[in-house]
Amino acid sequence: MSVVFDATTGHLQLDPEAFIGLVDYATEPEGVCDELVARLHRAGVVSGGRPHPLLRNALAAVTSSFGSLQVLLVSTPGSVTLHQCWVAFVSAVLSDVGDGTYEFAAVSTDFLPTEIARRTGLAPRPRLEQAEAVVDESLLDALSAGSARTRVDGGIALAEALAAWPAAATAVRAGRWSLAVADVAFPTPSGTVVRRLAWIDTEAGLLRVEADDRGPVLVPTTSTALWGAVVALLPTDAETGSLPRSA
Repeated sequence: MSVVFDATTGHLQLDPEAFIGLVDYATEPEGVCDELVARLHRAGVVSGGRPHPLLRNALAAVTSSFGSLQVLLVSTPGSVTLHQCWVAFVSAVLSDVGDGTYEFAAVSTDFLPTEIARRTGLAPRPRLEQAEAVVDESLLDALSAGSARTRVDGGIALAEALAAWPAAATAVRAGRWSLAVADVAFPTPSGTVVRRLAWIDTEAGLLRVEADDRGPVLVPTTSTALWGAVVALLPTDAETGSLPRSA
């Protein structure tokens, strides 16, 4: 089990087993095995029967969130990361480092859009010509598949689908592309709300994945438009019953 904790800054990096054990410890310490508790204690993550004070806000978000957020990023055919967030008074982010470990930290809820933009590398790109490309859902599934071979095949199919934008197609063929998918879910008095935002990033321009009766459609967009869509993705006070959204 890998656990690295800086008690000065509150920086915590750990593997999934340790994270699950830490969350369990925050809610029911007696239910966590002694060996795991001992490892967390040696790292300074827990002491005196409680998690370290610098971790308590983040753990409170995990155990009492009013919404969940997942951000999938396929930055190359060989790099897939999944970041998770618990939306609360003060939110928590579990960031995929890419080596089997995660960074865990509290984040002001108002800064969640910034976190999404940072994790996905959202940045200004040239504006693509106005056009659209209808693609199969299977193509998007291939781009985010667990198999590297499948993702490579998906990239080939994506390049073909981008015929209306030759520069973007060339970038994809060269492996210079990424796919970002952000999913949000939260309960409301009328039921659970689920929202998704997905886009493809190339050095030649950005393409948002939209849906209509034909299926997924790729349309040109800008980093400014995507930023606004990221902000709109998150639950509002009205939707969550006027719960506070920042510390």
